[in-house]
Amino acid sequence: MPLTPVELDVFLAEIRLCHFATVDEKGRPRVRPLWYLWREGSFLLTTRMEIRHTGRDLGPQKIATLSVASDDKPYRAVIATGEVEILGREEALLKAVSSRYGDEGRWLAHAMTEPDRVAMRLVPKTLLSWHYGRGDSAKQNEGVSMRMPVGDHR
Repeated sequence: MPLTPVELDVFLAEIRLCHFATVDEKGRPRVRPLWYLWREGSFLLTTRMEIRHTGRDLGPQKIATLSVASDDKPYRAVIATGEVEILGREEALLKAVSSRYGDEGRWLAHAMTEPDRVAMRLVPKTLLSWHYGRGDSAKQNEGVSMRMPVGDHR
């Protein structure tokens, strides 16, 4: 069964990278690790819009999928798909994301000099989660959905 809303919040509060997936203008998938912050039912992220493929690949539709998974047993994971909102170069949001990963200001000071650096928000339209310690692997093999109702995770 999917993680409960409390389990989801606890899992996403743990320090890990997300894997952010987009499709480029030629239809090729791209995945890259990003820092994230789970806040009020959405993912806050940061990238550069011109220098990095992460921003350029969003295109006009601005749809992306991200995955966060544990490296230890019992394996747990979350997959979220949704529209990405570009929030701009807001220092407070960039600081919130970077400080979660131990940045003491050095990264943030440099990021604020990058003209195309932005904060982004992905609000999940679909959200899947599982916890293999509860037998979710077998349930998935039986066709049981791991989809979480959007809105229950806020």
